[in-house]
Order: sequence, then C-alpha cells, then structure tokens
Amino acid sequence: MPIVLRSIKGKIVFLALLYCILIAFVSWSKTQTKGPHGGIIKKIQNYYIEINTPGKFIYTYLLDKKLNTISNKEVTCDVKFSLPDSTSFNLKLKPHTDGGFIGENLNGFYGCIVTFTAFGKTLSAKYENASVLAVDKK
Repeated sequence: MPIVLRSIKGKIVFLALLYCILIAFVSWSKTQTKGPHGGIIKKIQNYYIEINTPGKFIYTYLLDKKLNTISNKEVTCDVKFSLPDSTSFNLKLKPHTDGGFIGENLNGFYGCIVTFTAFGKTLSAKYENASVLAVDKK
C-alpha cells in the first residue's frame, strides 16, 4: 500500500481529491459550447449548427468548421418542435439578415430538431429545451 494511503488523513485527502476530480469531469461533460451568436452549437459532419432561443424568436445558423456563419443563400432551415403532449410542430424558418434563419419560438417545447438543407446535403441536430426540462425536474 502506498505511504500516502496508510494514514487516515491521507485516505481522506485522497478521497476528497478523487471526488473533486469526478465532479469536475461530470460538470465538464455536461456543459454545452456557446456559438458565435450566443447559442448552443453541435457538430454535424464538417459543419456546426447553432440554435439560440432568447425569447419570442428562434435563431439558427449553419457554421463552417472555423465557426464562421455560412451564407443563407440557397440554404433552407426547418425546425421540428416536440411538445409535452407528445405532439410535434414543424416550422420553416425564414432567412435573416446576418446569414442565419429566424422564426417564432414555440414556448414550452421539450426539444427540437433543426434541419438545414445545403450543398445537396441534409444536416440535422437535436436540441433539448433546458429551461423546460429544469422546471419539470423540480
């Protein structure tokens, strides 16, 4: 047995350190990366999809591998919202001035799937509505 673990104090310090490392790892794995527009991003193939729902509107962006916004010309974006009553609602977003897409936010959705059609590809990412999930867990 290592010398550090022979005393009670050594065991307590070792367990406390191990606990701190475990907590840090779990919290690091749960964090979501913020995109250049303040939203949550997910990597899909060689692209990123960013979603931001600051209030009344939902904003989506298709980003390249350096997180630069890809022009919304010849690109379409749809969102499929999942609602608490197990129904879904599809919404076609409109191009926005800064290269992204905009639509009316559907309050109270549990999750959504953002789908871009660009460059002959379909790129989709699934997101959860953290504010709704947090309320349900209380």
